Amino acid sequence: MNFAEVAGALAVPVIIAVTVIAGAARKVKIYESFCSGAMQGVQLVIKILPFICAMTVATGLLRDSGLLDIAANALSEPLGKIGIPTELIPLILIRPFSGSAAMALLADIYTNTGVNSRASLTASLLMGSTETLFYTMGLYFGHVKIKKSRYAVAAAMCADFVAIIMAVLLTKYL
Repeated sequence: MNFAEVAGALAVPVIIAVTVIAGAARKVKIYESFCSGAMQGVQLVIKILPFICAMTVATGLLRDSGLLDIAANALSEPLGKIGIPTELIPLILIRPFSGSAAMALLADIYTNTGVNSRASLTASLLMGSTETLFYTMGLYFGHVKIKKSRYAVAAAMCADFVAIIMAVLLTKYL
């Protein structure tokens, strides 16, 4: 067993032990604090559940209605001309809405093109550098009751656009 495996195996137990020891040293009621935090977590889940359901249904409708396929087919030629592999277009379109749907598309790309293909490498970079921005903003803005997102959506979309372009360029030239 090497150092990384040992450190990985011990990380969580050490964090828990340090937390319990520090709490005991400060005379904190550890179990009661844990239960209180867990209760707050459950209340938070109950508050954000409608937003999660709405985004899940919207993503399912987008995928199941065929609109995603229509948009991917329409964009494949113009995006192909600028160097974006056509296999990535559905991933680029679904990623801002759903992380789990994007992961399923990523697995399809791996299966269809091979894990060492340019499309797979670009898709991996896309998944690591982009965000499920509509899901995240809908969830967080809905939870804190922000009605006007002002420039947040535009800034996040610009950041995703730059990440897509950089992923394509990095895998093309490196």
